[in-house]
Amino acid sequence: MSVVLSLSALCACALVPVSGQISVPMAQYEAGRSNANLRETILRPGNVNTAQFGKLFEREVDDSVYAEPLILAGLDLGDGPRNILIVATMNNTVYAFDADRKERKKAYWVRHLGTPTDSGAYTGPVHLGILSTPVFDAITNTIYAVSKNKTGKESTTSVHALDAITGRPKFNSPQLLSYPFRDGTTLTDVPEALQRPGLLVTDGVLVIATASILPGEKQEGFVQTFDAADLRRRLASFQVTPTGLKGGIWQAGRGVAADGKGNIYVVTAGGSYDGQTNWGSTYLKLEAKTLRILDWFTPANFDYLYHNNVDPSGGGVLLIPGSSLVLGGGKEGVVYLMDGEKMGHLETESGPPLQRFPAAKGCGVQGPCAGAAQSLGTAFWSRGTPVQTAGVFYVWDRNDNLRAYLFDGKSLGLAPASTGAKAIATGGPTVSADGANLDSGIVWAVTVSGEFDQALIPATLRAFAAADVSKEIYNSDTNFKRDQLGAFTKFATPVVANGKVYVPTHSGWVSVYGLLGK
Repeated sequence: MSVVLSLSALCACALVPVSGQISVPMAQYEAGRSNANLRETILRPGNVNTAQFGKLFEREVDDSVYAEPLILAGLDLGDGPRNILIVATMNNTVYAFDADRKERKKAYWVRHLGTPTDSGAYTGPVHLGILSTPVFDAITNTIYAVSKNKTGKESTTSVHALDAITGRPKFNSPQLLSYPFRDGTTLTDVPEALQRPGLLVTDGVLVIATASILPGEKQEGFVQTFDAADLRRRLASFQVTPTGLKGGIWQAGRGVAADGKGNIYVVTAGGSYDGQTNWGSTYLKLEAKTLRILDWFTPANFDYLYHNNVDPSGGGVLLIPGSSLVLGGGKEGVVYLMDGEKMGHLETESGPPLQRFPAAKGCGVQGPCAGAAQSLGTAFWSRGTPVQTAGVFYVWDRNDNLRAYLFDGKSLGLAPASTGAKAIATGGPTVSADGANLDSGIVWAVTVSGEFDQALIPATLRAFAAADVSKEIYNSDTNFKRDQLGAFTKFATPVVANGKVYVPTHSGWVSVYGLLGK
């Protein structure tokens, strides 16, 4: 069997065009985590409507799906080059399906990665197995995933490297993850640990970020890097608050970001901060292999954020394409625009971010954030200087309106250019467009009708004109019998590729939408 992939693909860090088809190798499409596919030439506002667009089929799996699906274009798994859909479940199972053909229901291969642990407060009524989105490395045709396992009486975490063609383990996989604390303690039994941020491979380095290593007030955050070609080799380990408390890395599932130089970016939850050893409530820029701190930004109200559970880590980091600019925002609803070359360290009058403004309602002004599911979903449509704006930044908070902010190449407009529906958004927004074509852009999201921390609630796939998000162009509830999505999955973003939309569910399947009759 052969693999048909772009020879110019040097890493799994961007959308990869293959014979006109697009791969989605990681969470939020690429390493900048823009949550935008700007090579979508089929779906557009003119044909995404209830008459022409709807649910095509489902891919059934063995449990809930919290990880975003991956799309691998042009893989030959025995019947010619095909687009392959990779699905990872909370039962620690990875599937490789045909991404396009309804009739090809059976998976090409299935790999079970061990017994999952029991679910907890952060995941709802499911197993806790593969929580984060895997990553695909196009150079070596390898899928990396992290599983949570029940091993006797212990709860452990393991990293896996799977051959994309066969699903078989490779690169000395699996390896048990351990957490080396600065006090000399090393833990492998970590019942509270949640590895939620999407994985990253950059320059042969696998990056894994984790939260809640210890229970209660000692919830720790870690970043660890490994040799992607030999998982026995841990290159570095970074403990967020080695002499303090908390500082987990959640990011509502958003992956670890990387710039063009291979430097990585994460944002930590509320925790101890001193600017020397402890890095709670902080945006961090790290050298990938060594995890040496290169730069950082910490909001001035870090202590308030910590003690009121208003995590900056509720949204993750987004890098604006073609620039050194960094966007971030969390439970507070406040968005920060930073220069990745000079992030500002502790926010003061002399060292502020480039911008700081409330882009959503958030929960910071109403008091403590009790809901673990509070997050700030964002996406960025990069449109370049030849069009009316350089880009558009989309924000949809948990129980707020969808908002679009124009970006002029240097700063964001402080008032929304357009405002859409108000709903409880659980996944998205994500953008699809044909480059900068204003008539091609669509904002996709998943919403629910009620609060959902510990409940199974039917979800709705919705689409809006990206040029004016007040215009809803599609809603899966309109023709519910045909298009019903299934139960929501917290933080799961729709994935758009090659004229189809893939949405994970709590219901034991991935729903696939596209143009009807195609």
